[in-house]
Amino acid sequence: MGRDKVAKGRKKHEKEEIAKRKSVEEGNRKKQKKKGKRTRRVVMLRERRVLQMEKRLFKLLISLKILNLKENLRDVGEEHQEEELVRGKRFSPEEDEMVKESVLHYIKSQGLGEEGLDMVLHCKSHPEVRNCWKKIGAALPWRPYQAIYYRAHMLFERDDKRKWTPEEYELVRRFHEKHGSDWRMLADALGKHRFHVKDTWRRIKLPNRNKGQWSQEEYQNLFDLVNMDLRMKAFQEKKSKHGMLRDNICWEAISEKLSTRITSSCCLKWYNQLSSPMVAEGEWEDADDYRLLIALFSLDACCMEDVDWDYLLEHRSGDLCRKRWNQMVRTHR
Repeated sequence: MGRDKVAKGRKKHEKEEIAKRKSVEEGNRKKQKKKGKRTRRVVMLRERRVLQMEKRLFKLLISLKILNLKENLRDVGEEHQEEELVRGKRFSPEEDEMVKESVLHYIKSQGLGEEGLDMVLHCKSHPEVRNCWKKIGAALPWRPYQAIYYRAHMLFERDDKRKWTPEEYELVRRFHEKHGSDWRMLADALGKHRFHVKDTWRRIKLPNRNKGQWSQEEYQNLFDLVNMDLRMKAFQEKKSKHGMLRDNICWEAISEKLSTRITSSCCLKWYNQLSSPMVAEGEWEDADDYRLLIALFSLDACCMEDVDWDYLLEHRSGDLCRKRWNQMVRTHR
């Protein structure tokens, strides 16, 4: 009897333990189920937000691409328009008349009255007509409106009735000695336009100016002056260790020292006839001659075969250095 009671007690205890484990497992399953639902809900919300963000980014990307495309098209159109503009060509008599008519028409259409011409020509001082030249320039769409602006000043402000007097020429000389190239101040005093005053200075600053074929003396003087300028710049560059723009020659000073040729003529004659063909082709700079000579002079070489041409100039290849050296040797034989 005692054994039966013990056996029954064990079975009852085992059943209770099994029931407890089942209850715990069931509770754990329910918790896991709730947690799984919550996790799936969070994941779904995150995925939804990511999709929304991707859509927004995609739309933004598309809008940016469209914007870039529009800007590119606009730039192409502006470049195309710029290419079609006439630049650096003298205005014809017909174009001069069109400029005058367009200016007068604008003044009349805006009701500017007698002060209209002064307001248009000095538009920076009159905000109400600040953008007038874009409208005036529409009459000549093949010309930049800035060129039309300057041409209008020449047409409306020049005085064809009275030529320059010797006293005025002397006044321009004295003014330039004291004040330099502030032509606006002198133009206001003389009642002329600053462009006419500047052009007059160009004509009178070289009293011995020559035209036509160059003499041998002019060739030699130009050659000496340019080489002196280049030599000075080469030594200055060596001290400061700064690079130079294409030769950076002061043609204004060279023209004044030469005293017989204008600035543009000196520049063209040098690059077209006196400098190396390698300069015209963009392979070399005139100042590189002095850089090359300085580099060769600093070497401890007995002959040209001892020179390592690849390491002479950082910005020029060894072949170019050797090519230019051979040209210099042939020229000075």
